[in-house]
Parts: sequence; C-alpha cells; structure tokens
Amino acid sequence: MTGIELIEPTASLHASFIRSTAEWAGTDQDGASVFFAAKYGWDLHNADDFAQWVQLLKDLETPDFTPPEGFVAQSTLWLVHGDEYLGAASLRHELGNDFLREVGGHIGYGIRPSARGNRLARIALAGSLEQARNLGLPRVMLTCNDSNIASARTIEACGGVLESIAPVSEIGPRFGSREDLRRYWIELG
Repeated sequence: MTGIELIEPTASLHASFIRSTAEWAGTDQDGASVFFAAKYGWDLHNADDFAQWVQLLKDLETPDFTPPEGFVAQSTLWLVHGDEYLGAASLRHELGNDFLREVGGHIGYGIRPSARGNRLARIALAGSLEQARNLGLPRVMLTCNDSNIASARTIEACGGVLESIAPVSEIGPRFGSREDLRRYWIELG
C-alpha cells in the first residue's frame, strides 16, 4: 500500500475514525487511547467530543502539560492513507505506573481490521521507535498476547528481544488479563 503516512491526531479524520471503530466490534483499539474519551465522558461519535479527545492526545505530548492522575505523558501517531484512518501507535514517555511496567509497556499500537496484513503495524511501531529515540529513551518495553503471532513478529522485526512470557496466573489477578503475555525490550542506542 503506497501513500501511507504517520501523522499527529486530527479532528478532520472524525468520519474515518468512526468507521474504523465499527470494525473493532467492541474490542479495545490498541494504541488509540480511546480510554481517555471514556474517562472524560466524551462520545467519540460526537464531533465536538472527538475534537476534545484529539486535543488531549496532542496535549499529552507537550512537556508542560500535566497528564490526568494515573497516566503519563505520551505521543500518539495515526497511520493514514489519504483521508482514511488506518490505525494508531502510542508511545508512553515513561513506565510510570504498575500497569505500564508489567503489562502496557512503552508502546501500544493497533491497525484497523480491514487494513491488516499490509505490514502497517511495522510502520506504526517504527515511527514510535523514532519518537522514543528523539526523546532520548535508551530502550523501550513492548508486550503482546502470547497468541498474537503477528504482533510478536512485528516487534521482533523491529529489534524486539523476548524477555519473558508471563503466565496469566501472574498478571491476570492484578490486571484482568486472560492470556499469557510476551514481554519484549528494544534497545534504541
């Protein structure tokens, strides 16, 4: 697929983002940070609420912005083809809470179901790794479910080294996980 770009979130992609949301069929849109909309009671189908959410995603990257309680600064990239939203990647600037240290990691990414299979996750992850280098992070942690072979291959193709596979019995009780979790580190030096 040619003409793919990584851009900062923009309210102009509202309609495309909503079409993408329908494809996720009630599952979490990895990397998109839609949980912030829920936290603030924003309905992403509403254009004004969507614009507020997009502004928060941009603000979270700003050094003088204080993230909401329990969250950390992050940079968000959207993967687009023209005016079509294809997916997102979020880079947390630090592992500032137990969830990120054990489950979430520095980077989360997700590609809308209709766009998968085109190596777009690799483009999104590579963009986040470049952001991490620009922030001066020496290394980043990523995770994926043990059964998510496509994500494991993406992480490994971008330099990920498997640290461990944490059994659900270790992470599940604390974070509601139902599946073993693969933990990777990528050195950025």
